[in-house]
Amino acid sequence: MPDQSEPDPLRPLPLQELQHLDGGRHWQIGQPIGGLATLTPVRGELHATHRGNVLEVEGHAEAIMTLCCDRCLQHFNMTLSAASTELVLIGAAESDDGQLVERLDPRGSFDPEHWIFEQLSLQLPIVNHCGSHCPGPATWSSASSGIDPRWQALQNLTP
Repeated sequence: MPDQSEPDPLRPLPLQELQHLDGGRHWQIGQPIGGLATLTPVRGELHATHRGNVLEVEGHAEAIMTLCCDRCLQHFNMTLSAASTELVLIGAAESDDGQLVERLDPRGSFDPEHWIFEQLSLQLPIVNHCGSHCPGPATWSSASSGIDPRWQALQNLTP
């Protein structure tokens, strides 16, 4: 019986190979994901099933990241969590009708690590804010004597 304690690494899987798996392919996720600087390994599950002209992908993942607050510049930890189901078309692009539709080449591969990367990246906030306890910038004054230290380098550039 295979050892279930170590999750399988997330490697690209040829779609033709995936097509021959009756129940699809299931991955337990427990590793860092390239391009995401997380404090913890990404944990979760992912399942991909080839359904002829579409690839059905379903998964959930979570990890902790350290972000920098855009308001006070202090670092804080945030849990990123994503759960998604997606149907990805398999086949060559038909007519150029201006629609943006993700498609996979039938002779290509499905990259589970990249899919997880995309799902978690979509959960990143546009504005990083450490929370309601945020002290804000060091000074709120617009007077020349109260220069916000984040702008000090620009102040030094003026003659």
